[in-house]
Amino acid sequence: MARRNYSIDLIKQMAECDANYIRLLKLVPQLQAYRDRSFVDIALLENSDPTNEIIEQIQNCAEPEKLLEGLSTEFSISDQQSEKGGVTVEITIVEAFKYTTTLEIKQKPQFKEWMTNPSMLVRVYHDASTAEVVSYQGHKNLQARYEQPNAKMYHRDEKMQVNQFLGEWLTYCLKVGKSIKAPDITLNV
Repeated sequence: MARRNYSIDLIKQMAECDANYIRLLKLVPQLQAYRDRSFVDIALLENSDPTNEIIEQIQNCAEPEKLLEGLSTEFSISDQQSEKGGVTVEITIVEAFKYTTTLEIKQKPQFKEWMTNPSMLVRVYHDASTAEVVSYQGHKNLQARYEQPNAKMYHRDEKMQVNQFLGEWLTYCLKVGKSIKAPDITLNV
């Protein structure tokens, strides 16, 4: 019986990456600043007590997209309380440029005794409104297609599977996740 070659379903892959972008915008609304260029507003909101000097620095920043680097959002995805405090997913902006942002998404705490927690780097392309996994569990440069068998034992469609997993993980965070940081509420009276 002849084996069929695996063919890449580019439309399906792009749809998954586009959906992941939308999920990330819901989980990390600060990413919207990259679309509407409202970095100053977001940076001021993130700064708990901005002084006039800080406000001036933010407003005169040459690369405003860099203002959000290091921003971190954390969600509790488990009601189970362990001695380490339950399971959380943390999304951190690692690097930011005009049209792309790299996020690190990881689950905490580490359960090294019996499993490896998911950890990935996701590149977000704001101009194309899409997000794709660029590194999963430290494995970088995932190819769209792998020959079988291969030395690293990847599936033929490893990149597609990793992007689908990201989608499932983000969907789970949207459904059951609770933000660790309570939003600041200001009453305008």
